[in-house]
Amino acid sequence: MKILKYIHAVICIILLAQTVSAQIVKIDMDPSVLLPNDIADCKLTLAVPRETYVRGITFFAPSGIEVDPSSVTGIGWLSPGINYELPFTIKAKESGIYTIPIYINTLNGTIKQIMIVRVEDRMPKIVLDKTTFYLNEVNDVSFTISSPIQISNVIVEPLFESNPKVIYVENGKGSFRFKPKTAEPLKFKLAFYNGRNYHEVIQTIDATYLESKGVLINATPQYPVVLIGDVIDIDVEVANLRNDDVFSVKIEALDGEFSKKSFEIPMIKAGEKKSVTFKWSPKSAGMKDITLKIEYTDEFNERYSEIEKISVKVLNKTVLAISNVEVERDAGRITITGDVSNNGRSKIYNIFLEAFADGESKTFYISSLDPSDFDSFEFLLNTNASFVTIKASWNNEIGEKFEETYEIKIPSTRIVFEERTDNTVLIVGVVVFVVVVALVAIIWKRSR
Repeated sequence: MKILKYIHAVICIILLAQTVSAQIVKIDMDPSVLLPNDIADCKLTLAVPRETYVRGITFFAPSGIEVDPSSVTGIGWLSPGINYELPFTIKAKESGIYTIPIYINTLNGTIKQIMIVRVEDRMPKIVLDKTTFYLNEVNDVSFTISSPIQISNVIVEPLFESNPKVIYVENGKGSFRFKPKTAEPLKFKLAFYNGRNYHEVIQTIDATYLESKGVLINATPQYPVVLIGDVIDIDVEVANLRNDDVFSVKIEALDGEFSKKSFEIPMIKAGEKKSVTFKWSPKSAGMKDITLKIEYTDEFNERYSEIEKISVKVLNKTVLAISNVEVERDAGRITITGDVSNNGRSKIYNIFLEAFADGESKTFYISSLDPSDFDSFEFLLNTNASFVTIKASWNNEIGEKFEETYEIKIPSTRIVFEERTDNTVLIVGVVVFVVVVALVAIIWKRSR
């Protein structure tokens, strides 16, 4: 019985060896997944456990798939350890999952194996990181490529003005910048290879657009009311409310007297504020309009400009005033004393007073006066003139020069001359006048 069992086992091994006389050990396919009308380059590897004569190999391709060559014959004797490789191609006509039976014909019979081919009907797509953009601003956009298959040499070309115009995708990612001027969908051309198969597809992506908030200028004068020749600060704040950076920002004063007519800021980042200060001085009285202009460029080097206007009231009074003038005549000599004051809000310099009478002149110099400060002067003239002219000149903080002339009548006796009356003296005089009138009215009423 044991001998019979042994003989039976040997027979089974022989039959099994005869059955598995050849085997497909590997099928390489590039690309592994096809798109409609793609061609895959394939290679079949055949191995034998013992020396075997192989008549041929046949592919039975279903509808929608083409195999070339569909069969080969006369392969001949194959030895163990030496594999046979058969190159062939597969062309996909339509999408789907296909089963291709492969038959190997040998002297010991026919062996059947199958090959699975997958053909996708979904194309790769561009997926933007955002779809809301601002008009007339430079928008930074990143994207990824979503693909059901393995693709290579991917190129994205935006079909609108962008930087760059052609994007070479690496690791499935890319980015670009664009500045939309009108609200419209974004179109792209997506080009790629699947194996050796080249594809192009046009993709349209809907987008939402918002209006740009632009660049805001806020100009503020240091004081709303000033005197002639005074110097005040005009603070200008530039706020970039855009979502992109702006460059070469120039802020320029178009009218008026300024210490510096323009400022330049290299860059203002998105959401950032920058400030500059102009020093301005009026030369005449009235309501003065000050016009400020701002210019800047975006990252596409397009230039923008905006205008901002402010108004400042200028009183008909200079910052320098001569007051408390006292004149005394004595035996052919005239003595003139008084105060020179700075009624402005800025410092004045090089105050030069000169008194003229009958060809004679005397001078008085003060290097500077702070705001609300004063100094006293005295002139001694050897003359019997009836009038003396005092000429005052000075410079303000931005270097402008001003002059004013005062005519003083010389009396026969000592007199106090008020050339300038400030608002406080005027108000006190009005109050005194009102009080006197009220007292007169009360006395008159009682007398009746």
